[in-house]
Amino acid sequence: MASRNSRGRGGRPPNLAAKVVDHAPPAEAPAAAEAQLGPERDNGKLPSHLAHHRMIARNLNGLLENFGELRNQVVEIEREYKRQDKDLDARMFQLRNQIEALETKLQDFMEEMTTVAFESNLKIRGNTDQVEALWEAVKANVANPDDIARRKQDAEVREEARQAEVDRRLQDLVAQQEQEAATRRRPAHAIARK
Repeated sequence: MASRNSRGRGGRPPNLAAKVVDHAPPAEAPAAAEAQLGPERDNGKLPSHLAHHRMIARNLNGLLENFGELRNQVVEIEREYKRQDKDLDARMFQLRNQIEALETKLQDFMEEMTTVAFESNLKIRGNTDQVEALWEAVKANVANPDDIARRKQDAEVREEARQAEVDRRLQDLVAQQEQEAATRRRPAHAIARK
């Protein structure tokens, strides 16, 4: 009875060091286990416990090496993409600046051409009015006004023909410039595709 009371009320504490179980199998255990699995292992069905652990360790080491190589490749690809992104950003910045400069030049050119066209139109109108006034003055001071009217009509026909020729030449120049610009653009597209 005394032994029960001492256990129940907290006699000596149990010896924990004696209760720790060593998880390492005793030296005889693998031999005994291998002896039990002898016929099955001989058939090639089951590997030994130690061989199984070595195989797992070898596979794990291979996976870790593959993962390390793959990680290095991914890091290198990421660096290369970052370099290419920086190069593309620099090119895009240069192209934007060039386009803005061209837009500014084009806008200035259009404003200048509008001013020139407006001033030229005013001068042409003024000259046309002066020529018309001269024809009227000549017609009024000449004995044969019909001859003057015929000459005026011939001059107008010649002027219209000259103006049509100038317009045709301008259209030819525009078409030629567009064709040259198209041929200059083709190699750039071919390089971009490559």
